[in-house]
Amino acid sequence: MIKLFQKRVLFAVFIILMLLPFVEYHLKIFQFKPLDGSYEDTDKPELKWFTWKSWFNEKFQTDYNKSLEAHIGYRNLLIRLNNQLDYTLFKQTSTQKAIIGKSDCLYEEGYIFDYIGANFLGKDSINKLLQKTKILQDFLKKEKKIDLIIVFEPGKASYFPEFIPDKYNVEKKTTSNYKYFSEQCKLLKINNLDLNSWFIKMKDTSTYPLFPKYGVHWSTYGMCLAADTLIKFIEHSRSIDMPDLYWDKIKVTDKLKDVDFDIELTLNLLCKLPHEKMAYPKLKFFNSSSKIKPNVLTIADSYYWSIYNNKIPQNVFNNHQFWYYNTTIFPDIWGDNAKYVDHSKDKENIEKQDVILIMVTELNLYKSFFGFIDSVYSLYHLK
Repeated sequence: MIKLFQKRVLFAVFIILMLLPFVEYHLKIFQFKPLDGSYEDTDKPELKWFTWKSWFNEKFQTDYNKSLEAHIGYRNLLIRLNNQLDYTLFKQTSTQKAIIGKSDCLYEEGYIFDYIGANFLGKDSINKLLQKTKILQDFLKKEKKIDLIIVFEPGKASYFPEFIPDKYNVEKKTTSNYKYFSEQCKLLKINNLDLNSWFIKMKDTSTYPLFPKYGVHWSTYGMCLAADTLIKFIEHSRSIDMPDLYWDKIKVTDKLKDVDFDIELTLNLLCKLPHEKMAYPKLKFFNSSSKIKPNVLTIADSYYWSIYNNKIPQNVFNNHQFWYYNTTIFPDIWGDNAKYVDHSKDKENIEKQDVILIMVTELNLYKSFFGFIDSVYSLYHLK
């Protein structure tokens, strides 16, 4: 009798658990935090999608099932629970790009690939690109009074090679894009700012972390140091005095800004990982009538987001434009209202500038400066 009662209780619990997602789907009793990262929105499942043709070619079943899974009750909670179990028990992540390194240091895999030389462009390809870069740089400076500056942003794999998982065989690494690019820039005397090597040199002496444990980009503190150095580099290149970036207060806290745990966010875990304390300078700017704000065009990847979002270009540059990957204009890069770079006006846009920055981290060096050098080199018919 007791066994029968237990079976009935277990059966009832099982039925209730099965019905809960159905009830939540219709009644929306709870509000769950949306998932982070990019994912495709789907319409709610509708029986009106049914046609005999879609039934027999199985399109209806496929679309309906996909939509039903996307809108099932407690979906976000269940995904986070599943991801948390994978991370905690098996040290696995829900996204192929996110890699759990030693001491739980998180990487984006592309940085590791570049560091070990897995996506090396080849010496001939890099040599041709950098020869064009040097010719274009000299032409723009001499004929247009424009400074073209290459900026090597830091990369997490170069900064934290000791935490890269053993499966990548770091000890057998070959020539990386970054290593060859930086060496050849010195050889060709290309005007460049190597923030990657600078960060590595500061690694053991920096007061605060330059890279976060759970983020892919430089820390907010690291970004502030890099931005200050970039301003001074432009001042030196153009022999001008620009507005000053400074801070007299730094907040140190484990309540991090999203940029300092952006890989963790994409994991969509149920519980936050234990955060280290990070530094957040309170930025200030000094400007006066004697200061010069140059017109600047920046072609860059996502490292530049934190510089832009902290309003540094808006305070030290004039008529600043940020071309994200040389394709879309930041901040209007998402949605139906995204603004795309009109490359038919490249010459007009270029000749409005005092400075052109090409900023790239090791992950993106295989993209050959986002095609900017090749296209502008051809635009001016240089040889």
